Amino acid sequence: MSKLTKMMLLPVSLTLGLAGCMGIGPNKTYVLTTTSFNYDPSYRTYMVKMNGEEMGGGFGGATKRSAVILGPQIITWGEDNSTRKHQAINVVNLTKDDLKNKRYLSVHLYPDDSVEIVTSENGPRPTSKGLKWRDTLWEK
Repeated sequence: MSKLTKMMLLPVSLTLGLAGCMGIGPNKTYVLTTTSFNYDPSYRTYMVKMNGEEMGGGFGGATKRSAVILGPQIITWGEDNSTRKHQAINVVNLTKDDLKNKRYLSVHLYPDDSVEIVTSENGPRPTSKGLKWRDTLWEK
């Protein structure tokens, strides 16, 4: 590569590098307190991960500060009483509006292996949908 080409590429690469560091563009990273809620009483979850990043659990009782990126979120988790691994049947797509000015992100794991992601400013809470699932399964 010639010296002239290198000199021309330097400003471009510096600009793009700074844009990434400053959180400009589609790959902006947000740091939120994360947790998860499992509504299936037949097992306790472990190793709940969002895009490979482990998060808190314990029905909102355990939290972890996690880096969260925009875009599709792949959620996986395991069971404490078996070797079964779950992957969500749906993919939630997080946008800037979902994460802007939020402090908490909770992943809600439903018994049909679907998930819901809820962000908030004031702490994680169970969803009414999840509580209905849990009540129905407890009655069986």
